[in-house]
Amino acid sequence: MNLTKSNQSKGKLLIKKCHVCGTIMESEREHKKCVQCNKAFLPNNYFGKIHAKNSKEYDELFAHCDEVHEEDLIKGINVLW
Repeated sequence: MNLTKSNQSKGKLLIKKCHVCGTIMESEREHKKCVQCNKAFLPNNYFGKIHAKNSKEYDELFAHCDEVHEEDLIKGINVLW
């Protein structure tokens, strides 16, 4: 199992497993793509958010872990720690 740390923090962390290569990533924000295989990810609760019209607005859909709710996570792929 691969393990990558984006940020080391004492606050909340979002832990995500890439569903393609299995890399485990930790971050204070949602990951936009896998650090190992570059598989692009959609933001959590994507369909509940307003669809972005350009790339800057799309980048803003990726939330900080303080804004993520447990019920928005995909069980088995994400965990809020």
